[in-house]
Amino acid sequence: MKYVIHYYKEGRLDTRRALRKVRSRVGVQPAGSRHYLRWTAIAASVLIVVGLSVYALLSPSTVTLTAQAVQQVYHLQDGTVVTLAPHASLSYSADDCRHVTLSGKVFLDIHHDSRNPFTISSDHYTIRDIGTRLQVEENGFETRLTVVEGAASFGSNQPGTAALALKAGMSAVLGKGDSKPQLDSHTDVNTTAWATHEFHFRDAPLSDVLATLSSYYHVRLTASDTSKRLTADYDADSLDEIISLINQTLNVSITKGK
Repeated sequence: MKYVIHYYKEGRLDTRRALRKVRSRVGVQPAGSRHYLRWTAIAASVLIVVGLSVYALLSPSTVTLTAQAVQQVYHLQDGTVVTLAPHASLSYSADDCRHVTLSGKVFLDIHHDSRNPFTISSDHYTIRDIGTRLQVEENGFETRLTVVEGAASFGSNQPGTAALALKAGMSAVLGKGDSKPQLDSHTDVNTTAWATHEFHFRDAPLSDVLATLSSYYHVRLTASDTSKRLTADYDADSLDEIISLINQTLNVSITKGK
């Protein structure tokens, strides 16, 4: 009260001067413009950090599966089995493993779910399937889809283009910038043997059969008669067993070389 009386002059109170006096006595200084800006910047930074933290907590994270020098097998939450060739990868949102992106060569044994189709997509294409076995090869210049079982649709993302329907034993290629995938008239489903460890031959020339087996097992196979044709399915567990079965079926003699 004594400060109020001291600064009361001619019937008026100098409140500003009294306030400055009180602040100086108690050690409180008025905030200058630089101090104000500094605290404003700090407050803004805090808000940004809090906002980013909230966004990170609320937004779903991305799961990325990779293979280094050897192939890797992964099981997704929906029951789909993914086999990655060396240096391939597959990514999806942590809350939805039925929508994926990939690079490299990937084989998928897709869990059947008619209510929630499995989608493989990029900026250039979309593949949809409700449950089948297929292989996707993406190298930056083109994307190849090979369907082993079931059926799938394969289309460009360009407006006004129709997707191509592929059934088991069919493959198609979409070049970068192309408006529609092109069917491959010489589909070889055994290009998936690296992942399935199975061989499927349908009226195949024995010369083609031997070429496929030679490539898979890294040996040179020859036969006494390559003009015959073969229809058969084999597990890839034993090359010797496969050779024995072919010899008996076609009445030929297959030999192994280096």
